[in-house]
Amino acid sequence: MSIKRECIEHIKGIADLYDIVSGYVQLKRSGSSWKGLSPFTVEKTPSFFVHPGKKFFKCFSTGYAGDVFRFLELKENFSFLEAVEWLAKRYGIAVDYEHSQSQKNYSKNELFDIHEEAAAYYRKKFQEDETIQRYWTERRHFSLDTAKRYGIGWAPNFDQGLLALLRQKKHTTEALQQCGLLRCNNGNRKQFQLRFTGRLIIPIYDVQDRIVAFSGRIIEDRNDFAKYINSPETPIFHKGSVLFGLNHARKFVSDHFVIVEGPLDVLRCWENGLNETVAPQGTGITEMQMHLLRRYVPKILCLMDGDTAGQQCAQRIVKLAFKTKIECQIVTLDEADDPDSLLLREGKQGFERLKKESMIQFLSRTLLPQGTGATAIEKEAFLRQIYAMVHGCDSEVTRRIYLEELTHLLHLDQNAILSDFHNFCGDIKFSPSTVEPQNVNKNLYPKTEKLRTAEYDLLSLILHHEILGSKIAKVIDDLWIRGNEHGPLLLKVLGEIRENMWEGPQSGSPAFTAEELNELFSILALDGKVEDPIETANTCLRSICAAFAKDRLIEINQKELKQRKFMKNENPLDDMSFFQNLQNERTRLRRLLFVCPRIEA
Repeated sequence: MSIKRECIEHIKGIADLYDIVSGYVQLKRSGSSWKGLSPFTVEKTPSFFVHPGKKFFKCFSTGYAGDVFRFLELKENFSFLEAVEWLAKRYGIAVDYEHSQSQKNYSKNELFDIHEEAAAYYRKKFQEDETIQRYWTERRHFSLDTAKRYGIGWAPNFDQGLLALLRQKKHTTEALQQCGLLRCNNGNRKQFQLRFTGRLIIPIYDVQDRIVAFSGRIIEDRNDFAKYINSPETPIFHKGSVLFGLNHARKFVSDHFVIVEGPLDVLRCWENGLNETVAPQGTGITEMQMHLLRRYVPKILCLMDGDTAGQQCAQRIVKLAFKTKIECQIVTLDEADDPDSLLLREGKQGFERLKKESMIQFLSRTLLPQGTGATAIEKEAFLRQIYAMVHGCDSEVTRRIYLEELTHLLHLDQNAILSDFHNFCGDIKFSPSTVEPQNVNKNLYPKTEKLRTAEYDLLSLILHHEILGSKIAKVIDDLWIRGNEHGPLLLKVLGEIRENMWEGPQSGSPAFTAEELNELFSILALDGKVEDPIETANTCLRSICAAFAKDRLIEINQKELKQRKFMKNENPLDDMSFFQNLQNERTRLRRLLFVCPRIEA
């Protein structure tokens, strides 16, 4: 059962955050806000702020932030639904539930039925279309047996047969609205358009082998179309808590899982006997997905694409591995390779010959590429990143093993590393992110300069100026976004906007983790208004775009030098083609440095 969004917003508008919080905390006026001791932990100095005008709270001791619903979720251990109902009762507001008249006719089981019927329809279309079957066997180099075994389908262009079939099955309008396969037409909740058209259809299963969603891939790669479109969040599908292929892989896993980027990579791995392979759902792996894997085995092999985006994805996985106490090894591919192309070319033997790196080795290579030749300042910055990850380990033995590996890789004194690490752990307790600074305007949430990245500013603009979200999502390339503190969160928000699922950082949203909600609410509670939002956004876009282009140009130059060093005179045409491709890429990147996409008013 769910509550209408309009009703939730009405309750939120009526509920007095100060009134609710003051029942738990003694608050004192601090400018336009109120402050008091944290209701979530024991402290002597007040670090808890309430902003009634903005309807947000922020606790610097714990990092919690949110609206009135989230406060009750945290303090009373309510679910989101329970928090809404509790406030409605307190303020005498009638709760308006979604589809209350047809609640008996609409259930999750009906959504599962719709997905089974859709999967059968897509499979039939695949089997009837020889052109698509040739694409599958000749272009993608998969067997028809694989397509049959894993239920691969086809959603033809301009085909309304699925919609007619679902109507023929007498499904409720509410279930059709909620299933994620259809979009409402021009806001009319009873007229629908199909979400998937002109795409190869790959079913997504939960661990109970029920189809909960689909992934649709275009058959011709084009810049104006997303390569993959996944089902949106529905009552039976939450992207961050489902891993593609886990229903299959969990039956075969013994020592470790293999993580790749996309569904077709998974299928290629399965064809080559790597049945323990899984993939996230397009938005990057989440902490919840890592915990899902850990239920089976606490070890993973990370097999990402060899390009920059793949390496950034691997960095995020490694950081989450530290946090979720999973042992992770990284399998390094050549830059032009991905798991699909490697296994197609060399089979499982190609995978087995690849070098495997530990988490510390991988981070050292990618975050500190100069290695022992880095400057003292560069090494210090790198070490602090590693210290922050190692600090989350419960075992002192595990910490020491990681730190010893660092000393060997960077040729540093072990005692110095241990001493530095313990000093870092002591400093964490007093970091600006966890206590209230004394030299800032107490009416605002403190924020240190190190957090002010272009990615952070774009998040702030999207949160404070709703109209900018879709404009930014249309022009920005996800590859430009760096894997810094706010990069992954910005990627997720942009993904939600493109899927038309973005409603702001609402409490109860399944799209974001509790930590991500804390950060979004914290940014929203700051004074994010700027004099010229459009120009500010364009400045951020230029900064992100230029940084990407410069980094990529450096990589291309290094690649060219390496190739010239090992050139083979017997293949001059191959060398010419290689250098021409590099030059074309260099020209494109140089153009990006001077002509970055802009948004308009």
